[in-house]
Amino acid sequence: MGSILPGVIAFALGTVLAVAGLVPWAAREYRRHGRLGVRRGLLAFGTLVYALALVTYTLLPLPDDIAAVCRADPQPQLRPFTFVGDIAREGGITGPRSLLGNPAVAQVLLNVLLFVPLGALVRHAVLRRRLVAGLLAGGAAGFVLSLLIEFTQLTGDWFLYPCAYRLFDVDDLIANTAGVLLGTLFAPVVGMLAGSTRPAESRAPRPVTAGRRFFGILADVLAIWFTTGLLTSVTSVGLELIGVPDGGPLATALGITAAFAAPALQLVIVLVSGRTFGEHVVRLRPVPVPGGAARLVRWALGSGGWSALVASGLPFSGLLAFVLAVAAVIGVWATRDRRGFASAVAGTGIEDDVDAEAVAVEPRS
Repeated sequence: MGSILPGVIAFALGTVLAVAGLVPWAAREYRRHGRLGVRRGLLAFGTLVYALALVTYTLLPLPDDIAAVCRADPQPQLRPFTFVGDIAREGGITGPRSLLGNPAVAQVLLNVLLFVPLGALVRHAVLRRRLVAGLLAGGAAGFVLSLLIEFTQLTGDWFLYPCAYRLFDVDDLIANTAGVLLGTLFAPVVGMLAGSTRPAESRAPRPVTAGRRFFGILADVLAIWFTTGLLTSVTSVGLELIGVPDGGPLATALGITAAFAAPALQLVIVLVSGRTFGEHVVRLRPVPVPGGAARLVRWALGSGGWSALVASGLPFSGLLAFVLAVAAVIGVWATRDRRGFASAVAGTGIEDDVDAEAVAVEPRS
């Protein structure tokens, strides 16, 4: 499999998980900081990919022939600093080029470098302003995680395999822990990449920008897609397990229910709160508070009506759904205060849901 493919797999899985977690992460960002932080988002994505890389590099490649692996069952390497002798046997360190040309040196360096980000992230998260305590916390976290990795390899992925197909090596434990300790020194770099992390940023009302409105629409669409996909998948698997044939009355009824569940849930959210799920995510609210008819209009001409048309499969429903989508995009740019098409028809505006007057009179600490 080589040394690159596990990283590619980690990046691909990280991208999928990042899309799945985008909406809850955005909701947290708006409540904690009042806006989306691009640098914080990139740091969160990088952390996710890095965590997955630790998993993929620990487990992959999986053995093709477990019987052959078990016949050559590798014994744990329990002598510390055995890598010194390995380096000497491979030609030693004769200059800068030998650091990568010597495979034993390269292995030690890669084990150190792999855990440098962990040390920086741990110290940034818990003790970014305390060097000694950060070193201790990072070193402890790195040692425990490295030990978990080595035992995973020793036990054949915790006995999923009848024998170990990777080598338990105490030198890896030493190199990984050293990498974490080194990484704690780079915690200030992580802080600069993350930018401001002050929760007080969310206390003041912020303008309703086109980007904010579009992200609210995106949050609605993602929530609808994921809800529909999850319900459809669970329904299909459940029917398959109990032996219900495709195309039968029960399968058809459950399929229709799964398709319309997300639009119906969005309708409930709008009727109860006056705003869509995506507007909750980005902390926007309609003004004035809409009545029942206006709430229904906001649902029908927004993501709720769009998703219901997509689910219906009726003649011209796809065309109507496309028209609604185009109207939503153009409406954000063309309407006053970025209220959007559905809000304009319903006769409502849109504003930040932070109460400016309450913030102004709140005592300062």
